[in-house]
Amino acid sequence: MIEKYLCESKEINLSSTLDGGQCFRWHQFENGFNGVINNECYFIFEKNNCIYVSSDNLNDNKLNILNDYLDLKFDIKKFSSNFKKNKYLSGLFNKYYGLRILKQDQWEAMVSFITSSVSNVSKIKKNINDLCLNLGKKIGNNKYDFTFPEPKEILEFGETNLRKIGFGFRSPYIINASKMIIEDDNFLRSIFDLSYEESLLKLTSIKGVGRKVADCIMTYGYHRKDVFAVDRWVRRGLVNNLGYNEGYSNDKLSEIARSNFGSYSSYLQQYIFYGEKS
Repeated sequence: MIEKYLCESKEINLSSTLDGGQCFRWHQFENGFNGVINNECYFIFEKNNCIYVSSDNLNDNKLNILNDYLDLKFDIKKFSSNFKKNKYLSGLFNKYYGLRILKQDQWEAMVSFITSSVSNVSKIKKNINDLCLNLGKKIGNNKYDFTFPEPKEILEFGETNLRKIGFGFRSPYIINASKMIIEDDNFLRSIFDLSYEESLLKLTSIKGVGRKVADCIMTYGYHRKDVFAVDRWVRRGLVNNLGYNEGYSNDKLSEIARSNFGSYSSYLQQYIFYGEKS
């Protein structure tokens, strides 16, 4: 495999970024992580205070894809400097500096976060990787080097089989999403051109997708920075450390935080989520 320099270690925190609850198909191995992007296998690792990547046929195009996926152009230093007067937020930035939001595949993000409903990170990882092991195509030498199944493959697999491999009550929701994507081959692409409100309306038309799941799909699949997904961990951070009203619902907290933080919303939410969960 070809090995190339990516960036200085301080520019990305591999652990919090690749194994912090925003994606589910990166696996720690020795000093780095194995994962799949666009059906290509990558190994990202740290050596001598630098981050390197190795992959078969690693050319400039694949390196650019990885740089984009890891959002390495986002200026975390400039972003975090806007909140240096806030003790709680500045503490999170100091502790987890280098945490970045990944630019994931829209379909994979959709299935992953439908799966996340009433679950936890370890269970979601198991579900998603079992799905790939059962339906994906083997593309590498490592255990989890599989493609992510297309909507048609999941639909043919069926609700009963999804339940057999552990998806439970989420199974019909994933089947419904598969049907919708097959029936409208522009469904996923069209969301790039919609406003936040229009995207929310379209995504919540899928059975099993409420505001939080839709916000996660927009954040991790569409890389919108004006989205503030609120779960129990983010709620705890907002209420206990930023003075938000405990009586508000998660949806209301999301609306207020999104209004307050604008284009910083998604990154702030990610740091709060990781900090509260850790």
